[in-house]
This record gives sequence, structure tokens and C-alpha cells, in this order.
Amino acid sequence: MTRHLLFLLIMLLTVSACTVTPDGPQHAVNLSAQLQQVAKVQQWELRGKMAFRQGKEAASANISWKTDGDDFNFQLTNLLGITLVHLVVDDDLATLEADGKTYKDAIPEPLIYYATGMAIPVAPLLSWIKGMPLANDSYQLNDKGLLASLESQCNACEGWQVTYGNYGNVATPTGGDIWLPHAITLTQESPLPINEAPSNKPVTTVLKIKIYQWTLP
Repeated sequence: MTRHLLFLLIMLLTVSACTVTPDGPQHAVNLSAQLQQVAKVQQWELRGKMAFRQGKEAASANISWKTDGDDFNFQLTNLLGITLVHLVVDDDLATLEADGKTYKDAIPEPLIYYATGMAIPVAPLLSWIKGMPLANDSYQLNDKGLLASLESQCNACEGWQVTYGNYGNVATPTGGDIWLPHAITLTQESPLPINEAPSNKPVTTVLKIKIYQWTLP
């Protein structure tokens, strides 16, 4: 299997869905309290749609992502519910199934890159997707005091920019609630390999995640 085959399969079976878009809080929130609550969320599940574009290549699929700390179960499916990519990270072992084949590695990043062409920093993304910046990230707030955008600063994820939108109120297991983003866009500009881009011109990678449902077990 090559990432180009995966791109073709997903593009041929692009999915769509109709949902009500959350419109966020009516009044400004306390950012410190919000981030404390978000940091406590170690188990969550989301369902939605993911779109990816890198240079001239683009793809879109349904996404289902369930996490428990650093372990997670990630699936991309087409309109018919057929699994295109299934990635499980458990006990320091990453296992990816795609196109009838199984691949394993100690960390998930090489497997994700091989299957999709996305060089995604997985550990930071587990925080970013909840609207939580890492310690050294620079960030901007929206008019309600929630994260509007951030720019990564860690060595493994330098150059990624994340923007947020459509925060929704999600119930917590303790009976409270928390504001979580329902629209996330990750952007990175980096050069292509020399054999793919002799002029070494930068290529922009864009990953958009639209979340239809958050579940905090």
C-alpha cells in the first residue's frame, strides 16, 4: 500500500454530514479554570470528519477517535462505513491496519506518515485537539476567553499552527461541563523532499477536523 492509493480511495468516497454547529459561550470564561478542567480530561471519544491537503493532494473521511491517556484507537472510514485506516496505540506499541495489511512500530508517527503522508506530532495533538496549548506554545484568545489559535514551539512539532472555532459545551462524568472545540485546523509549511521538489519550494500541509460529537466517559 502507498499513501497515494489511500488518497485515491478516500477521495473517491468522500463523506458528508449535517449537524448543528455549536456557537460557544454567551459570556467570557475563566481561562485558568477552563485549562485546569481540560487538563483533567484523559479519556474522551470524538466523532466527526477529517480533511487533509498537502500540495496538490487532498483527502477526506469520517473520523472516530477514542483515547485513554496516551493510548488510543483511531479510525478513518468512508461513506459506507468501511474502515480505510485503523490505528491502535496501546502499551507502547502502535499497530496500523490499512488496505488489508498490518504495520507495527514503537511509535505511531512513522505509521501515520507512511499511510497518509501526514507528519503529525501525536502527543501534542492529544492536547491541542482539546483546546489546550503546551507549556511553550504561544497562543491567542477569542472574545470569550477561549483559545482562538496557537503556534507550536516544541522541537518535535515546530512550525505547526492551530486555529479553533465552534466551541461547544460538553458534559463531564462528574456532572459538570466543559467547553471543547468542534472545529480545528492545523497548518504547517515545510519543504518537500529534494526528489519531489527540486526547487525545494515550501509545501503547505493543512489538516481540518470537524467534530460532530464529544463524549467524556
